[in-house]
Amino acid sequence: MRILIIEGGYHRYKEVSFLRGVAITTVVLMHLIQVYWNGGDIPMWLRFASSLGGTGGHVFIFCSGFGLYLSYLRQPINFGQFIRKRFLKIYLPFLVFVLVHYKLPHWGVAEAVRLRQLLSNIFLYKMFYEEYICCFGLQLWFVSTIIELYLLFLPLCKLREKTPATVFLCIGLIVSAAWWIVMHLTGLEAKRIWGSFCLQYLWEFMLGMMAAEVLFRHERIHIPIWKLLLVAGCGLGLQGLMAVKGGMAAAFNDVPALLGYSAAVLLLYRIGHYILRPVFLWVDTISYEWFLVHVDAIMWGYFFARQATENEFLRALAATANSLAGAWVFSQVIRLLMKLLGVDRRPANS
Repeated sequence: MRILIIEGGYHRYKEVSFLRGVAITTVVLMHLIQVYWNGGDIPMWLRFASSLGGTGGHVFIFCSGFGLYLSYLRQPINFGQFIRKRFLKIYLPFLVFVLVHYKLPHWGVAEAVRLRQLLSNIFLYKMFYEEYICCFGLQLWFVSTIIELYLLFLPLCKLREKTPATVFLCIGLIVSAAWWIVMHLTGLEAKRIWGSFCLQYLWEFMLGMMAAEVLFRHERIHIPIWKLLLVAGCGLGLQGLMAVKGGMAAAFNDVPALLGYSAAVLLLYRIGHYILRPVFLWVDTISYEWFLVHVDAIMWGYFFARQATENEFLRALAATANSLAGAWVFSQVIRLLMKLLGVDRRPANS
């Protein structure tokens, strides 16, 4: 059968879980290859290709919009309920992680500076300060961005109730495009607090919301494989060309990147019944925990691997395995904590 069939309604979507599982894997591999792997031991084409892993962050934002709105369509909630049911799922693991990170051995940073960094994470004002936005981990900018989008979620729900679907999507794309242009013209895109502000990713969050609505209101969706192939090829190809061209073109390449990447992953889902699906569906169960701990775990994995071998591939393999093991252990701790606090830790219905 040359069709991908997605069953609609309110349930946990394995397709979206698979997307998240692949997304976090490519993010981890990107950081592994571009930050930690010895540059002389890896082909430049692979280093360049690994940059596609950055699109994984866009997929996470799309999936967040999808899961949040799917739950909202089934049972609308007020702000207080939303904070307890959704915000805590993001904030509590993040809080535990930054406290553990703070207590880990560190070098070259004064204790007073470390304390200020810790406070900026706990009270979330890090999102307003360039010096703090990525402290405790280059990946942690994402937490600030997703919390900003969470604060916009309920107003976006009200906006959707008052506007047609196409208008809703156009508003999101226009707002994000305007932000891209301003960032490029002013050069502020180079600063993380501006280049990663929620408006940068608003369109894909709102696209995720609309995807949830379409599936929620339909019995099933049929997607021909040829369409996935076309979107994957054109999207990824255009993304590469726009990235190489640079300038204003690069500012807009998130659109083809997300569409092409997502189509390619859905193709993998369609053909990977026996190996790929089980692997990445399992990865999704610890995807947020892996995201939080992977930079620290890879760094420590490399530290110990360098004592044991000179082979860069074996070092990378050991570091990756260490990050997965650390993510699993951390996920068990978080699940226990959530259970004690009476917070549902199951993924949003996605």
